[in-house]
Amino acid sequence: MGKYKLDYFSKYYFYEEDDFVNQVEEGTYILEQIKKSNRFDYKGHSYKYTKFGNISQSNTKRNVDLEIPSDSINVIIDNEECHLDLIYKFETKTLEDHVRVSTRISEKNDDVSCLLYIRNNDSLGCIKDLENVKRLQEENMKTK
Repeated sequence: MGKYKLDYFSKYYFYEEDDFVNQVEEGTYILEQIKKSNRFDYKGHSYKYTKFGNISQSNTKRNVDLEIPSDSINVIIDNEECHLDLIYKFETKTLEDHVRVSTRISEKNDDVSCLLYIRNNDSLGCIKDLENVKRLQEENMKTK
C-alpha cells in the first residue's frame, strides 16, 4: 500500500445557471455575486463561470492523506474509501512543484471531477500505484 500526502485535493461540481439557484444553498445570492465578478469565494467554496457558460463550484482541501491499497479498485482519501474513475479519465500534467492528476470521483448521486496535486518527489510512486488501481478496475470490468 502506498501512502501519500496530497498538497491539494479539489472537487468540481457543475451546474446550469437555471438549476443553480434551486440546487445550491443561497444560490440566488451567490449567482448575483458571480455575475458581478465572474468568481466568488463563499463559505469554503469557490464559484465561477466556466468557459462553457455554466457554473462551477470547487471545494479544495490542503494536505490530504491518500492511501492506495495494492489490491483494491478504490483508494482512501482522508480515511474515507473512495472510487476514482480512472478508466474514464486519468490525465497527468507535470507542473513546477506538483504533478496534477485529473480524474473523476464517484459520489452517491453523481460523478464529480477532481484534481489531485502530488508533490513532485512523491509523484512517480503515486502515479504507479494509481496505474495499478486503473488496471484492477479494467480487470474488474472484464470479469462482469
